[in-house]
Amino acid sequence: MNYFDSNLVIYAMLDETEIGEWARELLERVQKKEMPACTSFLTFDEVFYKINKIKGSGVAIKNTEAFLTMPNMRFIDVNDGVIWKALELIRGYHLLPRDAIHAATAFIVGAQTIFSEDKDFDIIQGLKRKWRGE
Repeated sequence: MNYFDSNLVIYAMLDETEIGEWARELLERVQKKEMPACTSFLTFDEVFYKINKIKGSGVAIKNTEAFLTMPNMRFIDVNDGVIWKALELIRGYHLLPRDAIHAATAFIVGAQTIFSEDKDFDIIQGLKRKWRGE
């Protein structure tokens, strides 16, 4: 299982460079069942916030609705198990809460890879970060 951080989705929606193209290709692979992937419902918040800030609420609503209904993307609840695991990761790695929630969600669903630009995930044992060109 692969975990997609919100920045991957934001690049797919907003970026017109090679990074955005790469991110869109990954999402297409998920839709075609070529790549299993999941993300946290926290990603909805982060993606909507960024798209709304840059493109306005109409575009944010349209894009996040398309993301939420994307075939083969598994969305994971932020529940008490995730939050307790996040707190454990904050204690162990001094992560910020949102990063800890993403990492905790990845661990709980058994994802071994997180696609993220955020290098804070590099220090977490048992989770491999991947990003274009790295």
